[in-house]
Amino acid sequence: MQPPMQQPGPQTTNMYHPPQQMMMSGGLFSLHKFLMIGVILILVAGFLSVLPDFSGAPATVDYDTSETGWIDEFDKDTEAHNDFVRIMDTLATLVGMAGVGLIGYAFVREAYDEDTTTSGLRITLLLLGSIMLLQMIGSGFNLSITL
Repeated sequence: MQPPMQQPGPQTTNMYHPPQQMMMSGGLFSLHKFLMIGVILILVAGFLSVLPDFSGAPATVDYDTSETGWIDEFDKDTEAHNDFVRIMDTLATLVGMAGVGLIGYAFVREAYDEDTTTSGLRITLLLLGSIMLLQMIGSGFNLSITL
């Protein structure tokens, strides 16, 4: 006679493996939360991209042209401004891609949710999320900082 099979006990959870029921509920994932965070990140990226325009590039009227060496100072300030523009554009690209990635992930995750009302909506969300993520990957992540 075989010994009785042991029944699996309740799964122990820790901070690395939350309970499966909690993962499927709206506690950790919510379409609205991910959409809001993604849109906020895209808006922050837009703000970061126009931030260098607030101060503007150096102009010759800001320098005393009667002094010697003003051209060197003007060139140094122009190069510093161009570096600032490149850094802000890079940060804006990173933040914007994170926002688009969150929105795409939210659409794909929502498409796999069983509570979605119709299969047409599920297919639309899956296609839209996949297109967003593939477009982000297809753009090549062209983030180069020139020193």
